[in-house]
Amino acid sequence: MSKHVHLLKAHMLRFLRGAGVGAAASAVDFAFLFLLVNGLHVPPTAANVPALLLGLCVQFIGARYVVFRASQSTLKKQLAGFLVTELGSLLLNALVFHVLVTLTPMPYLLARVLGSFLVFVVFSFPMWNFVFRPTPQQSRQ
Repeated sequence: MSKHVHLLKAHMLRFLRGAGVGAAASAVDFAFLFLLVNGLHVPPTAANVPALLLGLCVQFIGARYVVFRASQSTLKKQLAGFLVTELGSLLLNALVFHVLVTLTPMPYLLARVLGSFLVFVVFSFPMWNFVFRPTPQQSRQ
């Protein structure tokens, strides 16, 4: 197998692991939101942020340990890059969602799923490749 095919295969496997981790993070987010609202009777507006933060933690841990297997790199640097990337993702998700629900007849739930996937493919995943890339010393190991 050529080097390019091997690199493409490795990138596709990382992408699939990233999508899986994203699905798991979303499931944790939604489940915790549901538990807070329906089980503990926390108002949805108060429950939203803790649920999002728990999902964000799952996303970071999954990206670091499962998707990119980058646990040897500096945690503080990765966390800072991840948070900056997630801030950009949040802004892009808001923009894409707004465009989809105002300029198309698409239902808002479908717009949320499609918009989030587009932002993941075009922005989040490519940025995470920089955030979690190995240091030059690790690449030589």
